Amino acid sequence: MDASTLAKSAKALILASGLIVASTVVGAAQDAPVPLGTTATVALNSWYVTPPSGQALLGGHAFDLTGGNLILLANGQSVSFTGSYAGVTGAYLLLNSSNTYSYYVDSAVGQVVLTFSDGTTQSTDLIVGTNLREWRISAGATVSSLSTTGNAAQVWSGTAQPTMGGGTAVIDMLSIPVTTVGKTLTTVTVTDTNAFGALHIQLAGLTVDFTPPAPAPTPTPTCTMNDHAGKTSAEKAQNVPHCIAKGEDTKADTLAAPLSTN
Repeated sequence: MDASTLAKSAKALILASGLIVASTVVGAAQDAPVPLGTTATVALNSWYVTPPSGQALLGGHAFDLTGGNLILLANGQSVSFTGSYAGVTGAYLLLNSSNTYSYYVDSAVGQVVLTFSDGTTQSTDLIVGTNLREWRISAGATVSSLSTTGNAAQVWSGTAQPTMGGGTAVIDMLSIPVTTVGKTLTTVTVTDTNAFGALHIQLAGLTVDFTPPAPAPTPTPTCTMNDHAGKTSAEKAQNVPHCIAKGEDTKADTLAAPLSTN
């Protein structure tokens, strides 16, 4: 195998590797953390001892916790977040409840609604013991477990502030996959639909996953060598590295020479 063949083989390997990496990056969903804004008024560190903060990675997703507060929803209250997320693949919410007494088990006490640019919606009920549970899981007579089929899981564990009763405290993440490909998400609404008792829903973070559009293909440089009278034009000179790498440098010596000033 001569040097030219080795160079071509190496080039092909590098190109193939680049294509694999590029296809992985282009096809991967990206997180778009959503700040909770001024509606979030309950300090996380007033409930939790040393809770996650800043730009936090929880459950494999990025959340904007720079505000340091959570949103507390009482019976009948709701909060909405608006934006535009083309190619949305899912929404992820840091959700728990408080005063989640055992008599709420299996009850639908809230709802998350995703609204898309075409006017369609996708709703997820918040059901105690399935995808929603008490934040202070060491509290007595409360629902402290989640169903394995509820698309919710614990992503952080710590301690509740002594003033809140102490003991083990958690933050759970609810995952909502978007069921239709190619939608543009415009609104996420969380509602406490509970009609009795002291149960509250607490939202500590929100992020949206979307798949960015594939970049426009880059034109492949033309490998014709000289343009006129044996002189190399500036445009074709830019193609020299590409053409040499492809083994199409039949006039490489001419092309590699300095550009003529004539």
